[in-house]
Amino acid sequence: MKRWLPWLLISLLVGAWFLAKPRHRGNPTLLEKSPPPAVEAATPRITPALLPARVGTPDDPLQSWERLLVIDGTPAEDRVALSDLVTNYLQGTNISQRPPLGTNEEITRALSDPAVLGKTAIPTSHPAILSGQLVDRWGSPWFFHQASANVFEVRSPGPDRKLYTDDDVKE
Repeated sequence: MKRWLPWLLISLLVGAWFLAKPRHRGNPTLLEKSPPPAVEAATPRITPALLPARVGTPDDPLQSWERLLVIDGTPAEDRVALSDLVTNYLQGTNISQRPPLGTNEEITRALSDPAVLGKTAIPTSHPAILSGQLVDRWGSPWFFHQASANVFEVRSPGPDRKLYTDDDVKE
């Protein structure tokens, strides 16, 4: 009986393998799984409208949000304007009274709250706000990384719309 036990185990393993093996009649290369075809995004990304150029005066200085997405501005100037908005918010609000500020949506809500920021708040109708997020000139959401309680890194994915590539708009 002891001699048959190893043969019985081997037979069971071979049988299990045979039953688990996919069976296909015909072309054996069809057994290989091919990856599904790449699917392009169904909805194209919306790029925001650019605002006309505006010059501030001593009686009516430009707010940071008025420098964001202006037609004669640059992506780097947009980043500075957005960074100024965030800095003004952080300096103008008590840390204990701030709502959570981790996502783009949370920052957008905070920066567009006139009850906190008054006329320095970015209007919710501003073209830089799409679907509740602040977006760059290419329609990509800005990336915010909180470096400390009062410092945020502000980064745009740039024209390729991918973060952490050579064309990112950053400090």
